[in-house]
Amino acid sequence: MYQTHHFKDKFILFLKIFFPILIYQFANYSASFVDTTMTGQYNTMDLAGVSMATSIWNPFFTFLTGIVSALVPIIGHHLGRGKKEEVASDFYQFIYLALGLSVVLLGMVLFLAPPVLNHIGLEAPVAAVAVHYLQFLAIGIIPLLLFSVIRSLLDSLGLTKLSMYLMLLLLPLNSGFNYLLIYGAFGVPELGGAGAGLGTSLAYWVLLGISVLVLFKQEKLKALHLERRIPLNMDKIKEGVRLGLPIGGTVFAEVAIFSVVGLIMAKFSSLIIASHQSAMNFSTLMYAFPMSISSAMAIVVSYEVGAKRFDDAKTYIGLGRWTALIFAAFTLSFLYIFRGNVASLYGNDPEFIDLTARFLTYSLFFQLADTFAAPLQGILRGYKDTVIPFYLGLVGYWGVTLPVAMVFDSLTDFGAYSYWIGLIISLIVSGVLYRWRLTVIMKRFESLAKQTIQSL
Repeated sequence: MYQTHHFKDKFILFLKIFFPILIYQFANYSASFVDTTMTGQYNTMDLAGVSMATSIWNPFFTFLTGIVSALVPIIGHHLGRGKKEEVASDFYQFIYLALGLSVVLLGMVLFLAPPVLNHIGLEAPVAAVAVHYLQFLAIGIIPLLLFSVIRSLLDSLGLTKLSMYLMLLLLPLNSGFNYLLIYGAFGVPELGGAGAGLGTSLAYWVLLGISVLVLFKQEKLKALHLERRIPLNMDKIKEGVRLGLPIGGTVFAEVAIFSVVGLIMAKFSSLIIASHQSAMNFSTLMYAFPMSISSAMAIVVSYEVGAKRFDDAKTYIGLGRWTALIFAAFTLSFLYIFRGNVASLYGNDPEFIDLTARFLTYSLFFQLADTFAAPLQGILRGYKDTVIPFYLGLVGYWGVTLPVAMVFDSLTDFGAYSYWIGLIISLIVSGVLYRWRLTVIMKRFESLAKQTIQSL
C-alpha cells in the first residue's frame, strides 16, 4: 500500500489490489466447486452427500477464517501510522491463534458433525458419504487456517498478486488429487465423493508448504524479519479475537443461514438436494466478485483511516461500490443466459438440469443483493467497526430468512424455492442495515477530523 494523491492513481491502485484478490477468491471457492462438480459426474447420491457435508463445513470454516482475517485491518492501521516494526509480532500472534482455532474446528468436525448428519432424515448412503467426506476434510484444517493467516499478511502489505499466484496452485492440486481419489485412478483406492474431501486436504498441505517457502524467500518480506520467532503475547491475541470474533461472527451468520436452508432441504428428495446445492455452489463461486470488492475495501480503507485521510477513504468507498455494480451487470447477464449450460456441469440427468437451472434463476437475485451488502461489510472492517455489524447481520439474516421462507412454504406452492426467497429478502435487509451503520461511522470520523483541525 502507498499514499495516492489523484483519483486516477487511486483507481489504478484499487484495481491492482482488487483483480488479484478476485482471482484468488475464484481459486479459493473453486475447492468446493471442484469437489461438487467432480462428485456430481461420479453419481448423484455422492453429490447429495458431499452437498450436505459442505452445508455443515462452510459456516464453521468461514467463521474461523473470518477471525484470522482481522489481521488485515490491524496491519493496515500499523502501516498507515508508519509502524512497520509491529507487523511481525501481530503475524505470529495470529499463527498461534490459527493453531488454537484449528483444534476447535477439528473437534467440531469429528465429534459434532456425524451425529447431526445421521439424525436429519438423510438416506443412509447419503449420510455415510457426508460423514466420510468431513472426516477426510478434517485432515486439512490446520494448513487451511495457517495459509489464511499468510494470505492476510500478504494482502495487508498490498502483495495481493503473490497470494493470487499461491492460491492458483490450489486448482491443479485439488483437481489432481480428486481425480485419483474419487475415481480410483492409477491403482489408488476408489473413494467416491468422500475422496473429494481427502483430495482437498492434501492440496492444502502442499499449498501451505509452498507458501512457507515463499514467505521466507520473498525479498519484500525480508524487512519484516519474520525469521525471528516471537513468543505468545496474550494481549495481542485478545486484540485479535476482539476484532476478529465479530468479523467471523458476521460471516458465520450469513453462511450459517444458507447452510441451515441446505439442511432443511433434507426433507425433500435426493434430486432436489443435489439440484439445490449445485445451484448454491455456483452462486457461491459468483460471490467471489462482491467478496473480492469487500476484501479490497478492507485493505484500502484501513490504510487511509489509519493515516487519518478520511476523504481519501471516502473516495475509495465510491470506487469500490461502483466497481461492484459494474461487475454485477456482467455476472447477472452471464448467469441468466447460460444457466442451463451451468446446470449441466453438475450432472447429466435432464430432470436434474431443469431443477438446477430453476434454482439458478433465483440466484440472480442473490448476486444483486450481495453487490449491495458485501462491499459495505469490507468498508466497515476497514474502519475497525465489527461488533455492531455482527449484530446487524444476526438481525438481517436470522430474523428474516426462516420466517419469510416458512410463510411462503406454507401459503404457496413454491416448495423448496420458498427458502431461496427468504434468503434473498434477508440479504436485502442486511444491506440496508449495513448502509445505515456506515453512514453513522463516517459521520463520527468526519466529526473527529474536524475537531482535530480545530485543535490545531
